[in-house]
Amino acid sequence: MKKLLLLVFILSISVGNSQTEIQPNPHKNWYEPEDSETVFFGLSFYFPNGIGDSSLGNDYSFDAGIQFEVNVFITPQFVAGVYGKWHEGEVTNIEKIGNISDSNFSEYGLSLGYYQAINRQFNYMITAGIGAVTLNNTVPFSPDSFRENGTSYKVKGELGYRFNQTIAIFAKVSPYYLNLDIENDAYDSYLNKHFLIDLGFGLRVHLHNPNG
Repeated sequence: MKKLLLLVFILSISVGNSQTEIQPNPHKNWYEPEDSETVFFGLSFYFPNGIGDSSLGNDYSFDAGIQFEVNVFITPQFVAGVYGKWHEGEVTNIEKIGNISDSNFSEYGLSLGYYQAINRQFNYMITAGIGAVTLNNTVPFSPDSFRENGTSYKVKGELGYRFNQTIAIFAKVSPYYLNLDIENDAYDSYLNKHFLIDLGFGLRVHLHNPNG
């Protein structure tokens, strides 16, 4: 009887230990079961394009730009981020825009997004963001320049490919509405209300929280 009780005691301890060692089913966004996603950085190049009947759509030529962003996972699916992006544009019609040779566009903003793994390699992310935009305009043959400000409202879609748990590449498309605050009653809508779209590609660096 004592041997039977001892055997039952040993078996109960073994079963209890095996249950504590069972890992919860990982969310498929995690690259490894014990290594959940925490944060990722993105560096991308993009090509801005103005669309519609506005000064940025008709009277500017844009250079390629660069964007840096940081995204933090709030849940395995949802991320919150900050970003900065910069590009230049040259005026192609000074009769409408005025005596400006080129403009430097800078934007800093916040975003919320949904990240989803399709499988171990492929994933997609959809984000919505709002940013503060500044245009630094250069007057030709003059040291003078002047600044214009505005607000950007955008959505972005990305398709990514992961080489491993840390490095990934992605392609993106980002349409957005830009509202500037240029004071010109005669051409208010033409100078201030713009629709643009960025097409680009970039690199992501994923960081993790082992056992987290």
